[in-house]
Amino acid sequence: MNLSFSGLSKGYEGKIILENIKGQITDGDKIGLIGANGVGKTTLVKILTGGEEGDAGEISYSPTYIKTLYLPQNPKFDKGLYVYEDIVKFLFQWARNNNSNHVDDIDVLAKTALNRVGLGEELWNRQAINLSGGEKTKLVLSRMFVCDFDFLVLDEPTNHLDMESYEWLEDFIKSLDKPMLIVSHDRFFLDNVVNTIWELTPGELKVYQGNYTNYKLQKEIETKNITKEYHKQQTKIQQLKAVISNRENWYHKAHKSAGQNDYLRARAKKHASTLKAKKTQLERLEKEKIEKPRKEISPAFDVINKNIMGRKFPRFLIQGKNIGKSFGENQVLKDISFNVERGDRIAVIGANGSGKTTLLKTICGIYEDYSGSLKINPSVNIGYFSQELENLDYEATILDDVLKEGATLQETRLLLACLLFRGDAVFKKIGNLSTGEKGRVTFAKLILSGANLLVLDEPTNYMDIQSKEKVEEALEEFQGSIIFVSHDRYFINRLANRIFLIENKKLRVFEGNYEYYLSKSRKGKIEQEKEKQHRDIAESIMKLELELAYLGGKLDQTIDEEEKEELNRQYLKVASELNKKRKQMGT
Repeated sequence: MNLSFSGLSKGYEGKIILENIKGQITDGDKIGLIGANGVGKTTLVKILTGGEEGDAGEISYSPTYIKTLYLPQNPKFDKGLYVYEDIVKFLFQWARNNNSNHVDDIDVLAKTALNRVGLGEELWNRQAINLSGGEKTKLVLSRMFVCDFDFLVLDEPTNHLDMESYEWLEDFIKSLDKPMLIVSHDRFFLDNVVNTIWELTPGELKVYQGNYTNYKLQKEIETKNITKEYHKQQTKIQQLKAVISNRENWYHKAHKSAGQNDYLRARAKKHASTLKAKKTQLERLEKEKIEKPRKEISPAFDVINKNIMGRKFPRFLIQGKNIGKSFGENQVLKDISFNVERGDRIAVIGANGSGKTTLLKTICGIYEDYSGSLKINPSVNIGYFSQELENLDYEATILDDVLKEGATLQETRLLLACLLFRGDAVFKKIGNLSTGEKGRVTFAKLILSGANLLVLDEPTNYMDIQSKEKVEEALEEFQGSIIFVSHDRYFINRLANRIFLIENKKLRVFEGNYEYYLSKSRKGKIEQEKEKQHRDIAESIMKLELELAYLGGKLDQTIDEEEKEELNRQYLKVASELNKKRKQMGT
């Protein structure tokens, strides 16, 4: 397969979204498309998949007809359509639109697809529109199993998925031998599944070979080289300007004093020619001027830690013992115990609905009707970041709302600049911001609130990669303690030094970072699988021994030679199978 495009441009209501974009996708490409929110990633995807038409440009396909499966970020489900009906309806539409014969056994195909993504039979008769966010994502992903596509396009496929689902999706994507284009802000996912990164900026589409981490390394080298070339060019420009200025002064004086002297007039003319050449050279440099690389503002350490520096905190900040929490008859947490120590950066993980947010709200005192005991040291000042972003004044500007936390104007402007609110951007009205921008404002207020223990519930939701990395940089500088819930594994991997796993209402603690948790978790799964195999073999041995004893007894009682021969054949077969099982058990 080969899909190539050039000169693609697209605008809406006079605003240019894409301009003169070019690129190519071939067999073996697994491309991650990244870029700031609003830069045009979804627009580009829709143009490439035929969902929209560009204002200009060309797209060519080889072969001329490619069966493309596009799974959108925000799917629309028909009201009244059940989960099972949705996948069947999609299957029929796909077959009709693509002249596909892949509909031999629709019932089996649909049910197999739903089971593979973890949508069990208990959900098949539920209306698709009433599913949770993660379940809706899984329903859309199930379409991958009912289509004979040539090219796969996924727009934010990990939205709302829990960690177990992430791993399943990654394994499946890696096993697919099909070209694909994936729009994602999930850096851990991109690291695991793609071999090329496309970075879309307002001016161009740049291609980087490798996964997201490789892209970051290449970007750092690229920025250093551009900075070096910028300074080199600036030095050359200044040198040319100095030469031109000196020669202009000399020329005016020499031309004036030359009078009718042919020799002096010839020298002046020669200098005029050299001066013109230097000016042409300067004009060319100015025309091809390298833009000064934007200097990244480092996190404001003194501002972030203003209320922490110089203070001493006890070793144990929070101690929870046998905590339980129920909502009516639904018990979410049961007899969990934990400590939060000075300097901890704890990631709370678990399946959707396992009780992660419940634990955070219990720690923050939002839920008071719990069992067990929770001791919080008086020196602890908790700052809570809610998914709902409740502490914003939608009528205020960014600057005015953040200034309410008591920091100086200079401190506030510095922190906001670290979080990508530079210049006049701080005067935007909060009610007009995107959800990701509101998240950054909420985070700025939290940092300046004087909290020494940050409790964060999905702090990077709806943020693009650049915004996430700015929040991470600020949190890395923060000298207090942090407890956070996040589905962003890259974020967890970068920050966490302890992992709290909530599973089956219980809490398991892993004393290490996310990679440590993964290694322990995988080792645990392998051991569980071995235990299961051991139990299965032991059960088989017991059944075979019983069958062998039964056949032995029958042989002793049987007189008929023909029957005896058949029983003897069965006895030897069972005995052989029993020996194999005993060898597997090592007995």
